[in-house]
Amino acid sequence: MVARLRAGHTVDVDAEVPPATTVEDELHELENAFAEVQRTAVGSAVQEATLRAGLNQVFLNIGRRSQLLLHRQLALLDAMERRVSDPQDLEDLYRIDHLGARMRRHAEDLVILAGAVPGRGWRHPVPLHDVVRSAVSEVEEFTRITVVPGQELSLRGRAVSDVVHLLAELLENATAFSPRDTNVLVSGQLLPNGYAVEIEDRGVGMPAAAVDEANARLADPPDFDPAHSSRLGLFVVARLAARHGIRVTLRPSPYGGLTAVVLLPVTWSSTGRARCRRSPRPRRPPVRCPPPRPRPPRSR
Repeated sequence: MVARLRAGHTVDVDAEVPPATTVEDELHELENAFAEVQRTAVGSAVQEATLRAGLNQVFLNIGRRSQLLLHRQLALLDAMERRVSDPQDLEDLYRIDHLGARMRRHAEDLVILAGAVPGRGWRHPVPLHDVVRSAVSEVEEFTRITVVPGQELSLRGRAVSDVVHLLAELLENATAFSPRDTNVLVSGQLLPNGYAVEIEDRGVGMPAAAVDEANARLADPPDFDPAHSSRLGLFVVARLAARHGIRVTLRPSPYGGLTAVVLLPVTWSSTGRARCRRSPRPRRPPVRCPPPRPRPPRSR
């Protein structure tokens, strides 16, 4: 019954636990007592499921509203960047644009918590290198991240948004839990069963028991628990990975930190390069060729 509630099914308390019958003797009285306990448990589970559904709807409404405002803000910034010629003003606009991209990712976290799909999407394949660079651009300390060029592969458009978000969450954790004078290394290689992206930091690492627990959550994402809000990024990564069949694994790094391995399904990639427009000022291109600084591609 609890599994049905978590799956979103409706449960009728009276149908699950019939009302008490007429008391004829002590055995019937005992039976009614057990039935009342069961009805209370079922009613509590239904109330909890209703509350959880209401919270998910709140997350979704707030996330969608924030997304709409941030999309408008980023569009206005993009128009201003095209008009500004002063280098200092342009640099300030880029910084605001960068903050807006990070705020958009946090708004998408609320949408993912609600079990919905963020609105960003691409119709054409995007080079995997540009997908990684877009994820880097959504991290506060992006200057500490070093990307090692890999094979020339393209990611199918339907997966680009979620992969960018997933990688950005892992990169944010890698920079947050490692010394500021160290770099985070991002590399990738093509394997028989997919494409592996490795994110390695040189931080303090995690105890073996904590790594095992995190890997268990990544392999089988649990329901969101507000009591574990400090692990929000891990929950979002687990949700995105489960949605697309991505395998995310944490392991100790030989430098003392952690290495996150993201295995993308081989069916997502292709060896052909994604088409990149050479127009100097396209309206909202999925990929900039080449961008003046790491910035997220504009969705369509």
